[in-house]
Parts: sequence; C-alpha cells; structure tokens
Amino acid sequence: MNRFYGKTISAKVKWGLPLLVFAVIFGLARWDAGLYRQPIGQVTAVRTTQTRAITDNLGNRDRTTRQAVTARLLNTEARGRVVHFNHTSVRSGAMDSRLQVGSQVFLSQQNSRFVLLNRKRDGIVLALFGFAVALLVLIMRRRFVMTALSILANIGLLLLVLRVDFNSHQVAAFGLFAGLAVTFTVVTALFVLGVSRSAAIAATATIGATAAGVALGYAVFHLTGYKDLHLEAVKYVTQAPQLLFFVQIIIGSLGAVFDECTDITAAVIELPPTQNRFTAGMAIGRSVMGPLIAVLFMIFIAETFTESVLWLRNGNSIAQTVIWVMGLGFAQSLVSAFGIVLAVPLTSGLATFLAKEGRA
Repeated sequence: MNRFYGKTISAKVKWGLPLLVFAVIFGLARWDAGLYRQPIGQVTAVRTTQTRAITDNLGNRDRTTRQAVTARLLNTEARGRVVHFNHTSVRSGAMDSRLQVGSQVFLSQQNSRFVLLNRKRDGIVLALFGFAVALLVLIMRRRFVMTALSILANIGLLLLVLRVDFNSHQVAAFGLFAGLAVTFTVVTALFVLGVSRSAAIAATATIGATAAGVALGYAVFHLTGYKDLHLEAVKYVTQAPQLLFFVQIIIGSLGAVFDECTDITAAVIELPPTQNRFTAGMAIGRSVMGPLIAVLFMIFIAETFTESVLWLRNGNSIAQTVIWVMGLGFAQSLVSAFGIVLAVPLTSGLATFLAKEGRA
C-alpha cells in the first residue's frame, strides 16, 4: 500500500513539472525588463475617461473606451519614473485591449511625452513554450532530443533556401522548394526513425505520394482552366502566384503524408511473414487517412476564417467570400487529400516488398 501510494505521489510530482516550469518562466519574465532597450512601463493606475458606442456604415456595432493610464518605468535610464499617457481601445479587441493595473507595456518617448506601442506578452509566450517542451520531454523522453534536432535542422534548411530564393529572384523557386521538401522528408526520417529500412520506406513513400498528388492536382486544375480558383488571392504575392500556390501545397501536406507513411511502415514491418502484409497496410491506411484529411482541411480553412468573417461583415455574399477567401484552402485540401490517399497503396506495397526476407 505504501509503495503504491509512493508511486502515485511520484507520478503527480512528475506530471506537475510542466506547470512548475510555466509558473517559473512566467514569474521570471515579469522581471526581464532590463533585457530590453525599448522603454517598458508597468501600469499602476487606470481611469476610464470616456466610453462611446460606434456603428459603421454596414451596421456593425462596437464600443470604444478611452483610459488615462499611470505607469512606472521598469528600465532605461529613467527607471522608476512615473509617466502618464492615454489609451483608446475597442470592446471587440480586434487591434488592442483594455489595460489593467499590473499590465506591462512597451512605450515610445516622443519629446517629453510617452505613447503606448504594445502590450508586453513575452511572459505568457515563453511560459507556454516551456510548458509544451516540458510536457513533450515527459511523454517522448529520449525521442524528444532527436525530434527537436530534426526541427532545428529543418528550420536551418528553410532559412538557407529562403536566402537562396531571395538572392536568385525566384528564378528556380519551384525547384528549390521541391528539393527542400525532399530534404525535409529525408532529414526528418533519419532523425526520427534512424538509419533503417523503415526510414527509407517512409521517406520514399512520402516523396512519391506527395509528388503524385501534386501532379494530379495540377492536371485537374489545368484541365478545368483554374475555374473559380483565384490565384491572385495568394497573400502578399505579386509575382508567380501559381508557383507559390503549389509550393504551399507541397510543404503543407508533407507532414500529414509522412505521418501516415510512418504509421503504415511501422505496422507492416512488424507483422509476421504468415500474414498478408499488403492487406494489413491498406487497412491501417484506410483507418488513418480520413482523420488526416479532415485535420488538413480544418487547418487550411482556419487560416481563412477571420478574413472570411471580415468579408461577410463588409457586405460580401457567402458565395463570393467562399470563392475569393476560402477557395484556395479548399483547393489545397483537395490536392493534399490526393497525396494522402495515394500514400496508402504506395507505402503498403513498398513496405511489403522490402519486409520480405532477403529484401533488406
């Protein structure tokens, strides 16, 4: 009984570690103002001076609040000085939020006056990051190190390719990012699965299925003349939107396809030779591809949700909003689904072939 009780206490302490990390980092971030050159103030008093209801030409209602704020500077040569400034916020919180006593804010000095720039949020961001890392360490244990190294390696590769693409002025953008996708897959497979047959199968199947899915999507869009697919709606792109649209699809679907391929490969490799490995791989693929397609669809649509609400609030029809704002998300989901579906027979067949004795 005492041994069981001791194990229970130990488990509670272990799983309470992420909360402890969160609290420690959040507390330390409240005292890191000295690390910034930008003036930081902590609000000591707030007084509401005016509230006003506003309505735009489309009938959208909101309420503005004007506050007289007193704050004490936490850094720079004027540390400890008490400053006063005004702050105006809207109830919807689209661009700002109301200040409270204890809030820390970035300030800008203009002559003898101070103006609010933004709220200081590094504490909550760093605390959540620490919480996530501690939780992953507890769950993944040794695998966390290799996973973290693969992420860092992929980030380094991405920065390198972006620099090359910038210097080449998009001369070979598609080739660069297609090569980046292949490199992402190989590096991730080696770090996560090691130098093994499973890594070779998963990487080969991922690259093949993604390439086949993108090629099939390109053929469909080309044959339909890109009807109702407004590539000019690709955000912040003034040149070659079609090229970067397919690059987005490749990078966006790569993770889901790789996840599916590794699941099928791991299961098929472990099956005894007496079982039909290909049939088992197909069955596993059928069970996971539905949730993966749904997840990708929700991710693509979630990226456009706020913009869709803005379009609808400004008097645009649902059909127009779907075509211009969500249309590219639907198209990306469709092409990604092609890759996910094609990965099932490709991975099952490849894993079955290489899993046979003498095929190592």
